[in-house]
Amino acid sequence: MRVLFASWAGGGHFAPLVPTGWALRAAGHEVLVACHPTETGPVVRAGLPALPLGPPVDMFALLRQQRRERLRHPRPTPATGQLDFTGMVATAEVVAGLLADELLRFSRDWRPDLVVYEPAALVGPLVATLLRIPAVRQLWCCDFTSPVNGFPRRITGPLAQRYGIDGVDPAGDLTLDPCPPELQISDDLPRMPVRYVPFNGPARMPDWLTAPARRPRVCLTWGTSLHALDPDRMRHVPAILRALGTLDAELVVAVPDSQRDLFAPVPATVRSIGRIPLDLLLPSCDLLVHQGGGGTMMTAAVHGVPQVAVPSLPDQTFNAGRLAGAGAGRWVGGGEQVDAGEVAACAAEVLADPSYARAAAGLAARIAVRPAPAAVVADLERWVARR
Repeated sequence: MRVLFASWAGGGHFAPLVPTGWALRAAGHEVLVACHPTETGPVVRAGLPALPLGPPVDMFALLRQQRRERLRHPRPTPATGQLDFTGMVATAEVVAGLLADELLRFSRDWRPDLVVYEPAALVGPLVATLLRIPAVRQLWCCDFTSPVNGFPRRITGPLAQRYGIDGVDPAGDLTLDPCPPELQISDDLPRMPVRYVPFNGPARMPDWLTAPARRPRVCLTWGTSLHALDPDRMRHVPAILRALGTLDAELVVAVPDSQRDLFAPVPATVRSIGRIPLDLLLPSCDLLVHQGGGGTMMTAAVHGVPQVAVPSLPDQTFNAGRLAGAGAGRWVGGGEQVDAGEVAACAAEVLADPSYARAAAGLAARIAVRPAPAAVVADLERWVARR
């Protein structure tokens, strides 16, 4: 097969696609990852062939613009239990529109047999609809974009109107789902289970990680999106680190270099601060404290690590609620106004109560028995052949 991949941005959106891309290539299929020129780096570093098209895009500038629009023109409150996706859909349409014309011209010549995309990459199901080929959506975490949460079943805005179609189904024809039942919601979308395989980019194991920890080890990380959206939205994190410093534990702060200055002065209990791939670090940890990002949460779930989530964005809040509902951790509301002492108290509770570790180990066991990406390739081959 020829398989076209699409992601609207690098980092947490693109990383979950990587193991599927590897598996398809290892099985002898051709793979190309369509991306904006600004997102070529993550694709190439992942060892997959990039297809840069369209103009450079500053994804976070677009998201900041949408946020300003929402503040200037408040929208009606969504129905109870549903999320407000208007800003996300509008941004996704803009981003897809910048790529669509060139990608369609290329695809009509290259003739892919299958499109694989992540939930925000609307250009994936758009191209699949126009070329009449199957579209597979790959989730990176709990499906916060499910229609039961208020996400539209068909997107009929400017993108669909531009190409003269009655709409785009953002869920595609099939969803590759990495979440065990405790974390996933129930809906009527066709889903194929797949194991979540963490990918944090090229990495080197730090020397100190080869020896066992002498005290309980707690990892603090805050992803990359919140800082890129607005550094001021991380003003509460240094206080959380200081509060965690009162615990009888070894702290590891896993953050990119752009965030290091936020954590000064560093408490004496901090073992290390800097970029450490979570897939290497978390097997040695007893607790993860984080912002509720999907990739972060799922990497901890793979390794059976209990968690405390402190979400600020709607998708993070959704993830945190699913995690707490599964009994594998706690979540603390309040966003940037959160009480750091409450976060530390929750961390102490999760460390002391073995029920959280047992629930986290249960999640890891159920993720481990899901089919690996290499096994799913054969199922995808049969599924595409039937279509």
